[in-house]
Amino acid sequence: MMDDQSETTFEIGTARADPGETSTGDLNVAVGMDSRTVTIPICIVNGARPGPVVLVEGGLHGIEIGTVEVCRQLKDKVDPTDMAGTLVLAPQVNPWAFLASSRFTPQDSLDMNRVFPGAPGGSLTHQVARVVSRELLDRADVVIDCHSCNPPSLLFTIIGEEGDAETRRQSIEIAKAFGYPVVLANTAYSGTLSGYCLEQGKPTITPEFLFSRRFDDTSIQTGVTGVLNVLRHLGMLDGDVQPIKVEGGFDEVRTYRSIAATSGGFCFFEQECGAVVSRGDTLAVLCDYWGCETERITAPEDGIVIAFPLQGNQAAGSGDKIAYLAYRVE
Repeated sequence: MMDDQSETTFEIGTARADPGETSTGDLNVAVGMDSRTVTIPICIVNGARPGPVVLVEGGLHGIEIGTVEVCRQLKDKVDPTDMAGTLVLAPQVNPWAFLASSRFTPQDSLDMNRVFPGAPGGSLTHQVARVVSRELLDRADVVIDCHSCNPPSLLFTIIGEEGDAETRRQSIEIAKAFGYPVVLANTAYSGTLSGYCLEQGKPTITPEFLFSRRFDDTSIQTGVTGVLNVLRHLGMLDGDVQPIKVEGGFDEVRTYRSIAATSGGFCFFEQECGAVVSRGDTLAVLCDYWGCETERITAPEDGIVIAFPLQGNQAAGSGDKIAYLAYRVE
């Protein structure tokens, strides 16, 4: 059950918005070795009427910066006097990884998306995750956890497998409203932000934009539209959901699985993203320096190729994820 918000002032860190106001500020998350406080940027769009609290956050992985521009445009587009509930924007929640242009927090080499809900006495990543959990996640009713996947990839939204059936059902409906193709995870990774939220009964979706370390116009445009669609779906904004056309996309909800290499080499893709493949079809071929094949990656079942998630490096070693395949839910 979502709580009604916006009857009172909403405050996070130095951002403080009365009903019908927008405010920006900073949230203290840790202290550096130079004794200076480290903060993350926050924007609160506090609607004039009661409604749920929706959090849009990104930057758990420092190389994924698309959420920054999505949040900036949302700040300018959403008029709090025309909105019910509260929209909280937190575009970059791991400042150290961002400054290092790294997926991981350099101080402790941890992936922030594997340590939630964090721990007050843990290493830096754990402590920051604890602040994010307490100040942002625990105060939200719905969470939009934005990430990026380097091309070749479709735009798609993931629903984690954690949480009860009703929370997952609501998450799927919210993801459909967002507008990207929807895939269900078939593996639960310990410590993810989305998993923590789903286990707390908070509907949570994970849109995957395109590109790391840069802004992609299509991702930004559709990301902004997707968030506005969610606000309309929840009754926070008036108007109808606006369909998003994803080339190579699909309408039915599917489950997805990752396919990893057991060998290594330079990777040559044999399919386009959005391709419909049958079991046994070749997805990619790994070769050594001189073109000798070291491994052929094939589809383990019928499905649709949604990504080749190599983080921008067209080479792979044992255990690296080569492809994401979306298949029909049984």
